[in-house]
Amino acid sequence: MKLLEYQGKNLFAKYGLPVPRGKVAEDPQEAEEAAAQLGERVVLKAQVPVGGRGKAGGIKYISHPQQLFAEAEALFRMDIGGFPVEKILVEEWLEAVKEIYMGLLVDADTGDIVFLFSPEGGVNIEAVAASRPEKVFRLAVDPLAPPPLYRLRAFLRQGGFQGKILEELTKIAARLLQLFFAKELLIGEINPLAILPDQRVLALDAKVEVDDNALFRQEFEKKFWEEQDLLEKEARHIGVTYVKLNGSVGVIGSGAGLAMATMDMLEERGYAPANFLETGGGITEDLMYNALKLVCKNSQVAGVVINLYGGVNPIEKGAKGIVRFVRETQSPPPIVVKALGNKQEECWETLREGGVTVVTSVKTEDAVDSIIKLINSRKEKGANLGGEEVNRDEHTA
Repeated sequence: MKLLEYQGKNLFAKYGLPVPRGKVAEDPQEAEEAAAQLGERVVLKAQVPVGGRGKAGGIKYISHPQQLFAEAEALFRMDIGGFPVEKILVEEWLEAVKEIYMGLLVDADTGDIVFLFSPEGGVNIEAVAASRPEKVFRLAVDPLAPPPLYRLRAFLRQGGFQGKILEELTKIAARLLQLFFAKELLIGEINPLAILPDQRVLALDAKVEVDDNALFRQEFEKKFWEEQDLLEKEARHIGVTYVKLNGSVGVIGSGAGLAMATMDMLEERGYAPANFLETGGGITEDLMYNALKLVCKNSQVAGVVINLYGGVNPIEKGAKGIVRFVRETQSPPPIVVKALGNKQEECWETLREGGVTVVTSVKTEDAVDSIIKLINSRKEKGANLGGEEVNRDEHTA
């Protein structure tokens, strides 16, 4: 669960992390009112849950009040990374004499918690790591025994800091650690952490991501995080992983690997996937029905390929959900199901009786070729086609 910048800063402030004075506005008039309280020189920052807003023009520096209304109005008309700007953060404009990077994250490759620190902040930390790796310092963090202040101080001293600034950075690092564990974060990042001319140290930005599996414990206030994509919001409620894409072929897989392999094969044949959807192992009738219904809510979907494998969990109940969707939907798109594993014969029989195209081959390529054939046939004939069975005995994955 990604928080918007202002939400992350609200969380920072609760844990004693210093942030600039700022107010959230939902229209240009509110932005003007906020600026009047903050001073003549302010920054307008579009609030979207994606990076790259600066390059996209989503941050405006206002030095004269006369500029503010028009610039705020322009921001509210923007779309950044597919997300409309619905709120902007109006902040005091602060000049930094030094920008630092400080962040805690869960390493996706190892699962370890890592504290990253660099005196070269304000830019993409990956770029710094690539061009000047000696300027990025890493500290492995044991969640059962977080580093004490003296160890944090020694870690931060590597950046060349000392005296009052070093002490202030140490306090901020300790509070960031406290927040990271208390709120069960995946990412807690400050970039830049700015040193001001008066020697204050403030977090000028906040990137915060909470572990979805911890949300029931954290009990964030309602609407603390605004989900922008309604289909992804519905997927969260259903209990599947869904990402909307720009293609025309819906993809459902009972594992991330199956779904991604199917997507790759579609791309190779010139057919872009409309989505990524992974059901997980516990396939039920309702889950498959709801997953298929979700995928087909995207008006771009011209056909759906479903790739199922049943290990411990049987897959025949999922077939009932697919058939139920076909029978209840007026003019459903072509659907191809490749299903292998636990109770596959029962699954095939249910699908055949429901008029759904079945692939009994072990090759995902056969399922991909079948859905492409059906989509093209529908385009040519304008008719509903289904019930075809592909039954090849190749024994390669």
